[in-house]
Parts: sequence; C-alpha cells; structure tokens
Amino acid sequence: MNDHDSELISRANELADIARSLAHATRAIDRPYDSYLLLGCLTATQRSLGQVYDQLANWHGNVIDGVQCNGEDGCGAGCAPGVARAELGLRDAAQFAGIVEDALLQAHNANSVVRWFDGV
Repeated sequence: MNDHDSELISRANELADIARSLAHATRAIDRPYDSYLLLGCLTATQRSLGQVYDQLANWHGNVIDGVQCNGEDGCGAGCAPGVARAELGLRDAAQFAGIVEDALLQAHNANSVVRWFDGV
C-alpha cells in the first residue's frame, strides 16, 4: 500500500464515520431552516459520491491481470471476472447516485419556498 492509498482509505473511513454521525444527528432537527441547508449539502455530497463510483468503475475497467492483480479465487469456468462484475456494480451505483442526486435537488428546491420558524 502506498501513501496515496493510505490517505484514500483514511478519507473513505472518515466519510463513513461522518455519515454515521449525521445519521444519528438527523433524528431530530432543532432548527427547521437547517433542513434546507442540510439538503443542499447532501445534494453536493451525493454528486461527489456519484463521481467516486464512476471513477472507481473506470479504474476497474482498466485493471490488467498480472499488473494490478494476480487472477482471483474461486472463479470457475464461465464466471465473469470479479473486476468486470465490480465495474458493472459501480456503473449501476453511479447511475443510481445520479437519480438520488436529482431527488435530493427536487427536495432542496421544494424546501426552499418554505418559510421556516427557527424558534420552534
């Protein structure tokens, strides 16, 4: 593992920790206007995650056996290679991330017309 990989995994772990913390924090919204700001942040985050999935799919699509890997375990005759299956799964994830981003943007836009009371 090189230094870039270490930082990459560290950032992914940090994102997972922050997402877990946010999941707990959103059980209650104390300041209603924060829901608008949160939706904006979630939309931007989803856009970035879609890009991550797409880039990972591209990387998997360019993996060369013998360079980045040495075959795989337990893949019998007629089995699609793991890197190809990973690429397809990531392409799906990128597509679904775009759908989720659009839904979040719609929610953000709808939320923007509400006159929130923050003293609730």
